[in-house]
Amino acid sequence: MNRSSLPYSAQDLFPKAPIGNGNNVAGSSSILGGSRTIGMAHNSTSTPSSSSAFAATASNSATSPIRRLQKFLRRLFRPSSLDFETAIWEIFHLVLNPKKMYRSHYYRLQGKASYTRDDPAFLILLTGFLSLSAIAWGLAYSPRMADVIKLVGYMVVVDFYLTGAVIATLMWVVTNRVFNGSFAMVLPISSQQSHARLRVNYIDWGFCFDVHCNAFVVIWGSLYVVQFFLLPLLNVKRSFIALFFGNTLYFGAIGHYFVITFYGYNSLPFVSGGIGARQLQTIVLMGVLPALAIAWLLSICLGLNVAHLMVETYFN
Repeated sequence: MNRSSLPYSAQDLFPKAPIGNGNNVAGSSSILGGSRTIGMAHNSTSTPSSSSAFAATASNSATSPIRRLQKFLRRLFRPSSLDFETAIWEIFHLVLNPKKMYRSHYYRLQGKASYTRDDPAFLILLTGFLSLSAIAWGLAYSPRMADVIKLVGYMVVVDFYLTGAVIATLMWVVTNRVFNGSFAMVLPISSQQSHARLRVNYIDWGFCFDVHCNAFVVIWGSLYVVQFFLLPLLNVKRSFIALFFGNTLYFGAIGHYFVITFYGYNSLPFVSGGIGARQLQTIVLMGVLPALAIAWLLSICLGLNVAHLMVETYFN
């Protein structure tokens, strides 16, 4: 494969719009987000055989999320099948070089039916790191063991899993409506035509949650680890240094979360280098990041120490 076709190898955050009208060619195959589908022309003159083949492919792929979940759960209880080495490599590069991580992810998953992880090693490691961090916070700042257990449950279950599920669901709906105009959350199970429409440029919910997990690594590193060691400094009241570095740490971590999220969705073949990538770029670079910068500046001007506020919220 030509290197220029890889995401972030040439276009990175400033992708160029594709040349041509962007219509799919009938009979061509491509990997689209969650499944391998057959592109169809936008006219309605397709032959019955090609329509039947497409509907059959879509119908078979409709059950693939369940199969992938079963495979994921089976590997969860088979430690010998888990690839912790790759998971550690991914966590390391998500902090230092997320573009390299997604480029490697693109290479590794070529030819597979989904871009969703089928190896729970990454999720196990991240959950373990979050749990250890929460225990350290609890032992340092909570007076009772019951409070430590509550803190672990809140930081891991609520902050990571429940919040991630909400964000993944929101992104699943929004991105599918943007990149697949015929997407609907509720479709007749017996309708092959509805299944066929669903599989065009379809993005799996699992992929959206994977993107959240990838982006949450920087939240863990900044707010669970770095803040833990700097908290005696960041929690000093009426200190401009504590105010500046604490707020910068929080808003910087949140901004990095959105940047890695952009990298994740831009790694999809039908998004990278096209109008969709430009839309995502506009939202992140001209919407989210400027809003975070304004919020950071206002918090500094108003003397609102975000680190102190979060510690008061968690530890009363």
